[in-house]
Amino acid sequence: MVIKLLESIKAFLTSLNPDIIVQAPSRINLINPLDAVEGDFWMPSVAINGENDPLSAFLYIKKINNESRVKLFNIRKKHQNYDFEIIKEEILPKNRNDIKKKSSGELKLIYASINKFLEMNSCFNYKFLNSNIEIGFFTTIPKQSGLGGSTAIIIAIIYGLAKYFNLYNNLTKLRENEFPINKDTIAEMATKIEDEDLQITAGYSDRYVISRGGLCFCSYYGKLNHKKLSMEPLAVYDRIDKVYKINDLPIIVCFSGVFHKSGDVHARLRKLYLKKDPRTINGYFKLAEISWKSRFAIMKQDWKLLGKYFKENTEIMNQIMKNAGFEYGIGLANNILIRVIEENPEVYAAKLTGAGGGGSVFALVNPDKKQEILNYWEKKVYEIIENNDIFSSVFPNFPSNIRFKLKNAKFYKIIIDRDGVKRL
Repeated sequence: MVIKLLESIKAFLTSLNPDIIVQAPSRINLINPLDAVEGDFWMPSVAINGENDPLSAFLYIKKINNESRVKLFNIRKKHQNYDFEIIKEEILPKNRNDIKKKSSGELKLIYASINKFLEMNSCFNYKFLNSNIEIGFFTTIPKQSGLGGSTAIIIAIIYGLAKYFNLYNNLTKLRENEFPINKDTIAEMATKIEDEDLQITAGYSDRYVISRGGLCFCSYYGKLNHKKLSMEPLAVYDRIDKVYKINDLPIIVCFSGVFHKSGDVHARLRKLYLKKDPRTINGYFKLAEISWKSRFAIMKQDWKLLGKYFKENTEIMNQIMKNAGFEYGIGLANNILIRVIEENPEVYAAKLTGAGGGGSVFALVNPDKKQEILNYWEKKVYEIIENNDIFSSVFPNFPSNIRFKLKNAKFYKIIIDRDGVKRL
């Protein structure tokens, strides 16, 4: 019997005798992308994990006697088990300037997160600088997949450090200009780390969803300009899975295998929006209307009606992104994957999650047919990869070489992650 990945991860991490283990999930936006301009809007999103194996970032911290260290691991499947290997290890500096310099290297997510924490919390400054710790992390979220992978790592780091140093929801040692470390302020910190410190254009939605968890309808009103903490409202995070007793979403996710840089896409769209480009503004306001209407479909668990809104979402986003100069709208691979799966009568709709230009799409399907539809999707993608005639007949205006990029596509049945970032 094949050992499930999550079981292997827990066993491996436990074997390291850590003081704390943290898991942060991925996410999908049900109506999107309003990311980076969502400050004028509201939207439904959901924190997710794989039904069989996790879609998460993992982190451990433990006290050590020597100099502090950071380790990056990789996971490889070997026969019926999994191997964990260190692919990067280095001394974790305690000097602020050295930490800031490393915020542009391979481990930039770690260092940028630590730097922001040092900037925002004096007690963390003292405890971190006077402790010897080992931080190790890895992720099972595909890189640049549009599933919030970078954000999950950042949130796992901040949450893990806050828990380890007993700073999470601790009000006893805050200076007058400091704020408690909780899931809302962690989401805010994560946004500033990506948007300001790492210069990756990003909004608040991914950060709140991964931090808080569950299926939500979230308002980001007043947050368009990305001001400092307490200079703008916090997001209003409305958990609707519990209120509406939604135990599952009949969704299958496909990572196209085509990497993208979400910040590059969001930057262009945000620039047009802030310049009040009429076509961009009009498109986003149409999305906002679809967004609030979709809540009623979710409330009734009317998946066919929700599918109708998803299709409208895809049409509008293709128009917005073409207007922004993206020749194929939300992306060649994404439009191919959507077209292929929407031919199945048991699929209500498929749509983009993330920035577009690659990354992932997901299909809303008959709840009783998830595995069959996943198998169908895999089969159809394989057919167009292997047979150029089939591809050309279905997509005559698309360059045929795009089909080879789909060779690395991965498919997931998903579950709602109820907790958001958490301690294992």
